[in-house]
Amino acid sequence: MNDELKKTANISKKRETIMDGAIKAFVMEGYEKASMDRIAYHAEVSKRTVYNHFANKDDLFQAVFKRLLSEQELLKNISYDPDKTIEEQLALFADAEIFLINDPSRLALCKVLTTVFIQDSQLAMETKSKYGPPHTNLVNWLKSADEDGRMEIPDPHLAAQIFHAMIEGALTWPALFQPCQTEEQLKPLKENMIETFLSRFGKNT
Repeated sequence: MNDELKKTANISKKRETIMDGAIKAFVMEGYEKASMDRIAYHAEVSKRTVYNHFANKDDLFQAVFKRLLSEQELLKNISYDPDKTIEEQLALFADAEIFLINDPSRLALCKVLTTVFIQDSQLAMETKSKYGPPHTNLVNWLKSADEDGRMEIPDPHLAAQIFHAMIEGALTWPALFQPCQTEEQLKPLKENMIETFLSRFGKNT
């Protein structure tokens, strides 16, 4: 690795370290009380180092949110597979949503983000505007399943909204306000929601 690549890698690693420290501060102390000093403390770096990478706490917040979405989007990058069952593939999309709550640290961060967005609707709208439509991968998958004759989807965008509303409403949101269930405990509900979705949009072949 040449010097330039090493420098880039070190910068990237330092940014990740700072974001990890920010998450600890947001979760342990709350967003409002998590000063740049406290973020530097949790990241085990100097405050100057934090400011070298992020202009302010809002920039850090946006970076943390973007990283969380990016991790989730990797799971949503699902291509339609004619050799797999529809149920199996829809379960992958459901698992991508459950990803946000199936780890205690990630769930704690989701609670912080939700609280911030509820308290500051302007920040929520500004943050949302920076990213593309939330269900693009599922919409494309539904179109392919329809074209393959295995589902009947007159409006893929609406169908995607319905599917996500079911998963988020029954699994993601409750986890923010009550003890989190294990993946095994969530499995029957997830399977029944997929079955319900397919009773509307599925197609017997």
